[in-house]
Amino acid sequence: MITRFEHMSFTVASLDRAVQFWTEGLGFKVASVSERTGDWQARVTGVPGAQLKVAHLFGYGHHMEFIEYLQAAGNSVALQPNMAGVAHVCLEVEDIEKTIKTLATLGAAPQGELIEVDSGPFKGCRAIYMRDPNGVIIELEEMPGEVNYDPS
Repeated sequence: MITRFEHMSFTVASLDRAVQFWTEGLGFKVASVSERTGDWQARVTGVPGAQLKVAHLFGYGHHMEFIEYLQAAGNSVALQPNMAGVAHVCLEVEDIEKTIKTLATLGAAPQGELIEVDSGPFKGCRAIYMRDPNGVIIELEEMPGEVNYDPS
């Protein structure tokens, strides 16, 4: 039985860039950064020879983990939002243009374009998909007011 949602994790090419981006650009706080070696890393990940460097960041009620493979790193692939298994993080912001500019100075790039939703329950919401310097997809949303997410 599940007792709680623990964390979300992304594998990155550069842990240092991920930590800088997510702390300076998005306001997350670093709890720990450590190297992980030993046979158990390969056994738990299923990646022979895995040696990792891991960062744990917290913010906005969430625990984010970023992993850099120091040994046994795989090839980077430009994953697209429409590929099965691809994830993104969605963050609600107050000033979407300012946030886009701040993140761009830290190496983020647009994945899509800034739009305004013109129908449905999120009408008036402004949104964009961006990529952090490691390619992690981040959706930014600026809501026009209160939105009720509770389906009950």
